[in-house]
Amino acid sequence: MHTLFTRLRHLWLGLSLLPSLLTNAQQRQLLSEMRQLGRQLPAILKQPILQAMAQLETMKEERPFPLPPENKTRQLADLASLLDRRSPLGLCLRRSLLRYRYLHELGVPVTVLFGAKFAPDKTPDTKKVTGHAWLVLEERPYHEADENWQGYTVMLRWPSESAAGNVDG
Repeated sequence: MHTLFTRLRHLWLGLSLLPSLLTNAQQRQLLSEMRQLGRQLPAILKQPILQAMAQLETMKEERPFPLPPENKTRQLADLASLLDRRSPLGLCLRRSLLRYRYLHELGVPVTVLFGAKFAPDKTPDTKKVTGHAWLVLEERPYHEADENWQGYTVMLRWPSESAAGNVDG
């Protein structure tokens, strides 16, 4: 049931953005830019995570228009991450990194959290490690359902004072 609800929410996001994408060339161009960056993420993440995050943070795309307001930028980043179904990266990682990159450009002081937890495996009495990435704003989850992040132990925060001071790993 949870999966069905999630899929319906994703469908609703696409349908709700469709009218503005049909009529607004700048939003279509931005969505295309975001999708292109989403396809580059696996290559960017081949380097150590601190270097990859620093690279994302300093990327500047020259575009002849400003980014839309925060909510629309976030929604477009979410849609771009949903549309890249063939990516080897999980949806939460794609979404968090795209959101971070563009919200950072807007000046929204979000932080990316990378977490891990033990989860049941296919065989009884065994567990696997699973990961999740999400954003926080002022230490509160940023447009993230509670069930998606609760139970994870934060392994890395970006930016953090220690990460910002040492991007060489």
